[in-house]
Amino acid sequence: MPNSAAAQAEIDERRAKLIKLRRTRTPYDSPEILGLGYSSPDVARKDFYRAVTVRREATAAEVAAYRDEQNEIFESLLDTYLPLAIDDDNPDPKAAKLVLDTLERQARTNGWEAALKAELSGPGGAGIPVRAETLSELRNLIRTAGDPDEDDDLPGQSPDEDPDDDGDDT
Repeated sequence: MPNSAAAQAEIDERRAKLIKLRRTRTPYDSPEILGLGYSSPDVARKDFYRAVTVRREATAAEVAAYRDEQNEIFESLLDTYLPLAIDDDNPDPKAAKLVLDTLERQARTNGWEAALKAELSGPGGAGIPVRAETLSELRNLIRTAGDPDEDDDLPGQSPDEDPDDDGDDT
């Protein structure tokens, strides 16, 4: 059964005080935390994690609402300026710039560009900056990172198996 508004306000106030105390590293078994009404340190610890979860969910909901509002603005701008930017007879360069800027901002707001980032890892997992301009530089990067065909066996393949073996002894 859901809490009444007054009971929920008390819970929220107690959790806010608990979070404030925990931010100062006050132990769960301290008189200050137990004085908030917790029957044991374990109960206080569980309530702390509930409070953090509730705050995280509330923050996520606020972020989602912000993104929805921003996406409505982006779509409105695109509806207005995209036809001008891609007009076959007389494309508007200013509209094209605005459309590109809007699309970039929309990608950042929604986190779409994060999926496009990649890293080449070298020995020990350290990142290797990629600025290869020639084929020989790319080969050097592959040598530095290690070629799995040379050093590692593929999963499910024993070291003495030939991956190109077609059963023919020739």
